[in-house]
Amino acid sequence: PQRAALPKGRDARSLALRMQHPVWMVKRWLHDYGYEEAERLCRCDNESAPLTLRTNTLRTSRTALMERLTAAGVRADASLRVPESVLLRTHGALDALAPLREGLAQVQDESSMLVAYILGAEPGMTVIDACAAPGGKTTHIAASMGDCGRIVALDVHEHKMRRIAENCERLGIKSVETLLLDAREAGRRFPRQADRVLVDAPCSGLGVLRRKPDARWRKRPDDLAALARLQREILSSAAEAVKSGGVLVYSTCTIEREENEAAVEDFLARHEEFSLENAGELLPLKKRPERMLQLYPQRDDTDGFFIARMRRR
Repeated sequence: PQRAALPKGRDARSLALRMQHPVWMVKRWLHDYGYEEAERLCRCDNESAPLTLRTNTLRTSRTALMERLTAAGVRADASLRVPESVLLRTHGALDALAPLREGLAQVQDESSMLVAYILGAEPGMTVIDACAAPGGKTTHIAASMGDCGRIVALDVHEHKMRRIAENCERLGIKSVETLLLDAREAGRRFPRQADRVLVDAPCSGLGVLRRKPDARWRKRPDDLAALARLQREILSSAAEAVKSGGVLVYSTCTIEREENEAAVEDFLARHEEFSLENAGELLPLKKRPERMLQLYPQRDDTDGFFIARMRRR
């Protein structure tokens, strides 16, 4: 039995075995955050993620939504981070939840909801969501614009485009048009046409491992370098769609610097016409000092999420 006992050391292999994470991943986090923080992150990955709903403000208010949830036997709290967010404490099957079926709400993590606030789209604007599926951020942007304007939602997978269309129909959104297009072609297709462009880039997803516990075993160290190249290609192309004075927002659901701050720094070094703005000041309720916003599951109790906002001169 003692040979089968989990090791108690503070090295990467021991921590990885105790916390059921790949050794290479734990090594990165030990290097970046130190032992205590890496252990907290791994432990958080093994816990259940909170379930949050975004109120569809085109149809109802958060107060009214919470009343409907209570009547349906759901225990919920109002978020202190996002004005339209509701945290579900107890609930049954989501498919049977009437407020969701009726389009009064959308399942979406709070970190993801912050993107629409940092993007700052206004009614009548033209917005391009370059990597839009499954449409949570797209529909939130539409709601923030009062469903007034033009939102072009791009993706490379036809079945994912159907998900966006289905979500828009359920939520009663008319301002979104879907287009099957590689985000690396966005600049060529829409040169200098958009007031706002969102690049929610394909990424390693290392910030959402508690939502996808098995995903950690499908990741490889080489994935990060390949994704970093793709992210930079998408960002450079999407930037060409931004009007003078317009805004480009880059976001991911990872916590890796290579995919986040380094990608933005590299982009700004090669695109002097863009300047970094303070994302933390644009948060709806609790402001933060960071110019580039990085959320961590073990610190913020949200998905691990990164958001940066840049403006074209």
